Amino acid sequence: MEANRVRDISTSMIRRMFEVVAEAKRRGIDIVSLSIGEPDFDTDERIIEFACEAKRRGYTHYTSNMGIDELREAIAERYGVERDEVMVTAGGSEALMNASLAFIERGSEVVIPSPNFLSYFVYAKLCEAKAVQVKTHPEFRLDIDRLNEVVDRNTSVVFLNYPSNPTGVVEDERTLKAVVEIAQDAKAIVVSDEIYDQIYYDKKPVNLAGMENVVAVNGFSKSLAMTGWRVGFTIASKELLDSMLKVHQVNGVCAPAFAQKAIADAFAEGVFDDVTERMRRAFRGRRDYIYPAFRELGFEVVKPEGAFYLFPKIPVDMDCVEFTEKLVMDGVAVTPGVAFGGGNERYVRVSYAASMDSLKVAVERIRKFLESLA
Repeated sequence: MEANRVRDISTSMIRRMFEVVAEAKRRGIDIVSLSIGEPDFDTDERIIEFACEAKRRGYTHYTSNMGIDELREAIAERYGVERDEVMVTAGGSEALMNASLAFIERGSEVVIPSPNFLSYFVYAKLCEAKAVQVKTHPEFRLDIDRLNEVVDRNTSVVFLNYPSNPTGVVEDERTLKAVVEIAQDAKAIVVSDEIYDQIYYDKKPVNLAGMENVVAVNGFSKSLAMTGWRVGFTIASKELLDSMLKVHQVNGVCAPAFAQKAIADAFAEGVFDDVTERMRRAFRGRRDYIYPAFRELGFEVVKPEGAFYLFPKIPVDMDCVEFTEKLVMDGVAVTPGVAFGGGNERYVRVSYAASMDSLKVAVERIRKFLESLA
């Protein structure tokens, strides 16, 4: 029998969109996918070589639950914290799950700005808590007064994600620190998902790592195009890390040893900054193409400041599910906005982690699709 904690978790949206895309492909329709949340780049060859060498040198066993010291020290130096405040995890998702199980009390409230990464809502349900959404439309900026109204002593966790998936917004330092203060007054934990912190354009993101009641979650899936390698990390006080370690040691145990060593070498040899800068330039070029293109097509859209997503409002009288299901039959796959929380029924997420040629094809197909609806 299925446990109550997962009974209310639905995979219907994901399953439905998979079926729609599969049906389009069965009909012979060529699909440009703008729905994938990962860089379209392969892992840099230098990192692959570092990993191969690490395997030859015996990095094929368990590491400490906390991760290898070399990588923890590199992360600590970059973020201005102590090594003991860093724990390496089996991807950012494992770090988020660790934090959720460690700090979300059953029956408590979890505050999530909307729109936001869909997994936060799942974590709240798994922990049998109530998700309280704070809508940020239309500019997708946090309203501190509105947040202050819902954060109280029954709040266990506040989730933040900047640069944002799905909007690309980068929130300012004053606002983020105000959120931390509000949570601290309520004795709540802020889980700051900073996985896109290396992908930014006009405004450098603020990192909350090192603040007293903050669990900063990050990783290398996006910054180094290593989604399949599963290496993430958490930065928090030793007290908070000790709580998460109780989950991590029976959940993720440790990230792959050779992958940890390869990333440590990437830091030491200057490869990390080289890779992130090259990807940043590529994504900026794509952002600078697709943002004005969608505006010209009639979409209301906030200009992304980071990550690699647009979250445009649909310019026709149609909800996001119907829009995406019809659009895929014209050869473009995007993600319905309802996957990212309440108030998003007229929005879609568009990933520009695709080649410029693919983006141009997609824009032209969307143009023809909208013209067919006129």
